[in-house]
Amino acid sequence: MTLYVLKQVWAQKPLENLEVFCDFNASPEEISAVFHITEPSVKAEYSKTNSKVWEESCSELFLSFGSGFYYNFEISCIGCILAEYGRERFNRELLKQEVVENIKVSSTLGDKPFGIRNEKTTYELSVKIPKEVFVFDGGRIDTMSLIGNIYKCADKSPTPHYMTLFEIETEKPDFHRPEFFKKL
Repeated sequence: MTLYVLKQVWAQKPLENLEVFCDFNASPEEISAVFHITEPSVKAEYSKTNSKVWEESCSELFLSFGSGFYYNFEISCIGCILAEYGRERFNRELLKQEVVENIKVSSTLGDKPFGIRNEKTTYELSVKIPKEVFVFDGGRIDTMSLIGNIYKCADKSPTPHYMTLFEIETEKPDFHRPEFFKKL
């Protein structure tokens, strides 16, 4: 596993009590990430697959095998997943429910929506994405060509924030920027 530290971006003043570490590993069988998160408040309202989890306390893996297309896996602090595939922000294809169900997620915050906790919260989010989920790549994980970025956001929480592993050179928050992906 490789330990990555995410940095706050697009903030006029960095938030206190916001810290994210990610243990990341890619093998031909699965991609796994364990997020170690502290944030000043947490929000968890969605429980249906492919909901707007980026509005909540959300950790994200954007992954590509160098084809110009990429997967985005956005996972709320209680494990609700949005999973898509495409070339850019628009015209993305949602992964089917039965495909998304192969992703194993666990959170120390549990898996039930709780609304807003307006207090400093530390939790761990574990994600395991087996090769079968990469349906647009023949159910394969090509670790040699794997590029991407790792994010944390909370667009509509009491303490909105954006964090990224690799820098994105845009004025406004925009994670759908594969031109800034790097080798993972």
